[in-house]
Amino acid sequence: KYLKKHQFSNFTVFNRTLANAERLATALNGKAFPLSELANYKKGFDIIVTCTGSSESIITPDLYKNLVGTDKSKKIVIDLAIPNDLDAEILNNYDVNLIAINNLQEIAKENLQAREQELQACKIIIEKNIEEFKQLLKTRKVELAMSEVPRKVKQIRETANEVFAKELKNLDVESKEVLDKILSYMEKKYISVPMKMAKEILSKGNI
Repeated sequence: KYLKKHQFSNFTVFNRTLANAERLATALNGKAFPLSELANYKKGFDIIVTCTGSSESIITPDLYKNLVGTDKSKKIVIDLAIPNDLDAEILNNYDVNLIAINNLQEIAKENLQAREQELQACKIIIEKNIEEFKQLLKTRKVELAMSEVPRKVKQIRETANEVFAKELKNLDVESKEVLDKILSYMEKKYISVPMKMAKEILSKGNI
């Protein structure tokens, strides 16, 4: 199915049991032969997919030479057998891209390691963002709490003016101006100093 999906259409199936070969060949719309006929196959190939239970290599150097003939193009061999059906010597003499079980296991291991590394990197990024968010949340809470300070200070000043209204009436214009400047200065300081101290405490991580 995978090969058909990638536009391969000319399939030839070899099996020790011809009936099994015919069953698979029918599904692939290909041709079927007994495995004993593989040595006589002369029509060439692009890809070999092999998987037998043999304890020895099925595709020997001599057999492979017969299969490729004069074709020098690169071939793909997907060897799903353990041990491999393809003789290792073939790789030294021909341009073959071998995809074997051990190769697939190694690729899967490398992919898993890469994913674990990416996962660790993601965890670091998430943890960093969480810490930044916590600090931002603390800052925001302080800002909300301190937002009442200016109103409270102004309220205190207004109350003081009401409480000492009689005394203020007895002051001359110049004295009133000086007092007003002093109160305005203190008002600004009482507003700015607590905010500055709160920001310093936050920056030092004391809360």
